[in-house]
Amino acid sequence: MKLRLRHDITVSLDLRGVLPSRLLPMSADEASRVTVWQGKHQVQLGELFDIEAGGRRPDTLRIIGDLSKADNVGAGLEADSLFVQGPVGNHAGQSMTGGSLYIHGRVGNNLAEGMKGGFVKVLGNVGDRVGCPLPGEKRGMAGGSLFILGTAGNEVGHRMRRGTIAVVNDCGDYLGYEMLAGTIIVGGEAGQSVGLSMRRGTIVLGQNQAGELLPGFTHGCRFQPTMIPLLQREFTRLEVPEAARLVSKGAAYDLFHGDLAQMGRGEILMPA
Repeated sequence: MKLRLRHDITVSLDLRGVLPSRLLPMSADEASRVTVWQGKHQVQLGELFDIEAGGRRPDTLRIIGDLSKADNVGAGLEADSLFVQGPVGNHAGQSMTGGSLYIHGRVGNNLAEGMKGGFVKVLGNVGDRVGCPLPGEKRGMAGGSLFILGTAGNEVGHRMRRGTIAVVNDCGDYLGYEMLAGTIIVGGEAGQSVGLSMRRGTIVLGQNQAGELLPGFTHGCRFQPTMIPLLQREFTRLEVPEAARLVSKGAAYDLFHGDLAQMGRGEILMPA
């Protein structure tokens, strides 16, 4: 099924519930009567999108258009695939437990907030707090795989508990802030305060920034991590070659332990 935006969105739109599992069993006419919130009012999808049922991939929902004012795109995704051609707003992929979300465009803040499973791939830049906790929750991303082929903002992986985040280019400050576990890979330059208050988990940097690390991190050793070829193999299986190229099989990495102000069991790896 394909949804093509008819005109620019000027009032904030909430696309929570516009999911493959809900719309794909419907006819185009039935899908056009599904309601969503736009500002303080409910509107039907048929008022916003031209809807075409069927397609070559019966398990895929496609949305085409500028959704930069649309929040919660793919929120609650459990199965099947959602492709978005164009920018989206905040909270995309919130609370995902499965399925695949592909976004070809920039993304706002809080991408994959509270994500527990599934696959996300963004061909563009994203805002702050990728994989962060839901409001009132103590833990952030708890599973799944997230790939950002552009840049990311501040607080990537805040309180992350499980899963993998890969950022092909640069990211902002506080990477892995209060990280509990999981893996984050950044191919470009990370901002200030990498790993601040992290307790466990692994951060792999594509550039040597040893001189910029917080005093809570201490050098452990220089070695060839066994996890690197495993990451390459997994990223290749997931068909994300851009992420596979971020890590170098057989290369030496410097290992830093921290944050010693917390448990000190976190790891930062960077090229020697």
